Amino acid sequence: MSAPEFDEMSSGQRQKSDASQTQSSFVAEAFLELFKLLERYAPAWYTEEHHKQAAAALRALQEPGQRAKEAARSQRAG
Repeated sequence: MSAPEFDEMSSGQRQKSDASQTQSSFVAEAFLELFKLLERYAPAWYTEEHHKQAAAALRALQEPGQRAKEAARSQRAG
């Protein structure tokens, strides 16, 4: 494979990766907003089991660096 072909392939892969990260970020932000609304207004159908599932999904969506920052914050507060 020649260098220009490799550069085109790398560029295409970077664009896909960037698009995927943007989409993931959008999904995470939308989920966080929904989570906050559910927690704030706590509709009658929103059970403890729903809360646990949503909280676990939120943790899974967060980036490792962000989880570390939150853990440090909670340790200082506690």
